Amino acid sequence: MERYLTEFDTKKLPVITTDTVIAGAGIAGLSTAVQLINFGIKPIIISKKTPTISNSFLAQGGIAAAIGKEDDPQLHYKDTIKAGRGLCIGKNVRILVEEGLERVVDLINYNVPFDRDKERNILLTKEGGHSKRRVLHVKDQTGSAVGTVFYNLVKDRVDFLLNYYLEEILTVDNRYVGVIVSNGSEKLLIRSKSLIIATGGYSPIYLRNTSAYKISGDTIGAAYRAGCVLKDLEFVQFHPTALFIENQSAYLITEAVRGEGAILVDQNGERFVNEMKPRDEVARAIFKKYAEGEKVFLDLRPLKEKGISVKKRFPTVYNLIKNFGFSENDLIPVSPAAHYSIGGIEATANGKTSVEGIFAVGESSCTGIHGANRLASNSLLECITFGYKTAYSVYIHNMYSNIPSVNISSKGTGTKIITREERRGYLIRLKNLMWRYVGLERSEKGLEKALSEIEKMEKELLAYKNSRYLVDLVYLSKGIILSAKKRKESRGTHYRADFPEEKKDYKKHTKIYNDFKIKLEVN
Repeated sequence: MERYLTEFDTKKLPVITTDTVIAGAGIAGLSTAVQLINFGIKPIIISKKTPTISNSFLAQGGIAAAIGKEDDPQLHYKDTIKAGRGLCIGKNVRILVEEGLERVVDLINYNVPFDRDKERNILLTKEGGHSKRRVLHVKDQTGSAVGTVFYNLVKDRVDFLLNYYLEEILTVDNRYVGVIVSNGSEKLLIRSKSLIIATGGYSPIYLRNTSAYKISGDTIGAAYRAGCVLKDLEFVQFHPTALFIENQSAYLITEAVRGEGAILVDQNGERFVNEMKPRDEVARAIFKKYAEGEKVFLDLRPLKEKGISVKKRFPTVYNLIKNFGFSENDLIPVSPAAHYSIGGIEATANGKTSVEGIFAVGESSCTGIHGANRLASNSLLECITFGYKTAYSVYIHNMYSNIPSVNISSKGTGTKIITREERRGYLIRLKNLMWRYVGLERSEKGLEKALSEIEKMEKELLAYKNSRYLVDLVYLSKGIILSAKKRKESRGTHYRADFPEEKKDYKKHTKIYNDFKIKLEVN
């Protein structure tokens, strides 16, 4: 594995100096920034896009918290542990459900406009795997509402570096010393005491995915090159209900519609699965129908029978289906799509990674709270809970750190120049490969095929001098494949057709160390 993929000399680059860099402008990054500002730290936030375009801003369903009269954090804890199929790290789940409750109260005090009844009580909905109604929501636009509040809190108090992407993470002796960012034509060196990675997950590495534009996962690959350990990469959550239209993107239809009464039916109009089971079970049931040559539909008509207006309660879903010529009285074609990365950069509850000065939060990280399968609407809760804690950790780190001024250079890899058309061809090839062999259903034969193709692609791409983005995705894909090969069982979102049962011996986490050394370890 190559340590640096691009050609650079830090002595020749324009330099920006700051205390902390946050890579990513979604809810994880913005919520962390809010607390850093409270500590007197003014971070630089770098983002490939505008802050309102991220997976967390797209979150429709809501945010889970045990605020109901009949609910309790202990019940939320039990539901999360159950969904995680034996791989949740209990102490971190406890933080999620208990301290997360406090962070949700913060959101209420920030005046996030959660839906309320006539008496001004916050309305709660129920989603798959939850034993109680505990999901707070703003219609079906919760992520956007929460994210906008955080953005408004920081927009005039941080420095944004938009349309830049993180190209290289610089380290010396396993200590972070800076980043190189680029907008495609200009490179900048940012020297800082700390780096927070909050760039989202890697579900876009699959052909059919629900991710926001420009989210890709390449930063996780860059973090791996910098020395960060990657954990549980084989666990990718496929959302059961993404709109299925031939040759169209996979647009998410929130699970909350099923929580309110919508049902799943086959092409004969028959129900075939309990809609409120955990996502992995529902997604595989739908996948099986398609494998048998059938189609699956979401029936929204029960909502109308219950007096629920799709247009008012779920305006995003209403407008989506309307744009494709459907109404709430039609059967809506759906199928699974890659939606959430459960694995990622190994991090503590305080965001610390295996590299001093590098922190990870949100979907980029893996703290073990989701285990082998994420409970619905725990992701936004994760962002705000662990973003808050990570800010404390960064503040303490910065107290005892200096901004290093070391010089590093790299000759990069290869000499050829990859064209835009060639880059697009490789990307489609990669996405197809991951979808076909490393998707909802896996096998040793398929994974071996995928690994062979990935290693071939890696060799080809290293001949180019401007293939950094693709190589980082290839390194990440290789890690996913090796993790899936290592786990010779089925657990949570990871399903092996050749090993369809859970095995006690695999109640461990996969961890990928330098040069793709992979181990199964108990936390």
